[in-house]
Amino acid sequence: MAHPLVLIHGMWCTGANLSRLAAALRARGFECHIPDLPAHEAGVRHGEVGALSLLDYVRYLEQYIRERQFRQPPILLGHSMGGLLAQMLAPRVDAFALVLLTPASPAGINAVRLRPLAAFSSVLSRPGFWHKAHRPSLSRARTSILNGLSMPKQNELHAAMVEESGRAVFEIAFWQLDRAHASRIDPAEVRCPVYVVAAGQDRLTPAAVVRKVAARYDRATLRYYPGRGHWVIDDEETDEMAGEIAGWLLPYEQRAARGLPMRI
Repeated sequence: MAHPLVLIHGMWCTGANLSRLAAALRARGFECHIPDLPAHEAGVRHGEVGALSLLDYVRYLEQYIRERQFRQPPILLGHSMGGLLAQMLAPRVDAFALVLLTPASPAGINAVRLRPLAAFSSVLSRPGFWHKAHRPSLSRARTSILNGLSMPKQNELHAAMVEESGRAVFEIAFWQLDRAHASRIDPAEVRCPVYVVAAGQDRLTPAAVVRKVAARYDRATLRYYPGRGHWVIDDEETDEMAGEIAGWLLPYEQRAARGLPMRI
């Protein structure tokens, strides 16, 4: 494939969490790049991550892409918070396409639901949570993030989770109170095709919210998996999903190679 693919991980994760999906996409001809977000080094505590903004993450990703001097505009694939970062980043790097897997929502969409709030209850109850690092408990991760996976896999994934930014949680969940408007996106500035994956058993970014994300973009395709949970990046249907993503991208790649307009 001509266009490089940059995979962006979500909260509490590192690039390693996207390794299986990246392998499946590489097998289909994609050149994959997987950065770790700032202060997300595995096995190292970074207390400073608590005060990092979504905008800090986006600036880092923009620099990461600029430094690689890609010959073609990149495809951006983001999971969860990474899906929101991909939306924010797309206009900055003239993205060729967006692939949003159970994405967090931008400002303007009310994502506050009982189940997502339960996932963050221990975070939100801490005084000054908006500038503190946090990490979910094993029980919370099992019920809200990793549901649908086997217990041994849940244990393994939770053990590898890193601390995340309280400020990022605030900017996503309470965008109405964020004076910096960090998660605000003008849909008109996202000019590329968008592929959105929603999961019916997702307790962190519910399908009803993800559908609203897809509805923001004129050139969006929504793929709904009724039986999957939030962790679509490494479950029983990940390889099949990679094939569907590749199949969706192929006509756009072919048209670009022939110098034709991107509209299909």
